[in-house]
Amino acid sequence: MVDSFPVLSTDRLLLRKVVADDAALVLKGYSDHRVNQYMSVAYQNLVEVQVQLEWYDELLNKKNGIWWGICLRENGEMIGNGGFHLWNEKHNSAEIGYWILPEFQKKGFASESVRAMIKFGFDEMHLHRIEAIVESENVISSAMLKRLSFNLDGIKRECEWVNGKYINLEIWSLLSSDPK
Repeated sequence: MVDSFPVLSTDRLLLRKVVADDAALVLKGYSDHRVNQYMSVAYQNLVEVQVQLEWYDELLNKKNGIWWGICLRENGEMIGNGGFHLWNEKHNSAEIGYWILPEFQKKGFASESVRAMIKFGFDEMHLHRIEAIVESENVISSAMLKRLSFNLDGIKRECEWVNGKYINLEIWSLLSSDPK
């Protein structure tokens, strides 16, 4: 991977490094139930969200992944986050994650940003396998992954205890050798 932080560009989006000044927006996403209902973390104040910002830096410093702020190209407004974690260079694999603020959902921004991340993962990180872990109830995310040519590898049934119930996790993957 390159030494300076890579900025990714699409027709409508700019994916850039998340910085300390983005804390309020990151909190807005991680504290909104419509965003975090299918995530394993939620934050309620700026002090708590510092953990997330430190995690983004740690990914880079330990070379475990990379995380971008997803911003509108026209005005720079951050509308979500996404990136790779659990990067395993030996196996050329990483897990992808993403979220978009509710007012920007259902406009194609998630798939547009994930396409850019996938391209970076295959071209720059030299990944062979990109994996996405999705709660089975998150049908919108699963449908998007399917449209992006991910394959459903399987379902881990009732593998996590969340909000007083066991949940299923879907394991999705995209290989560099898969037809595009």
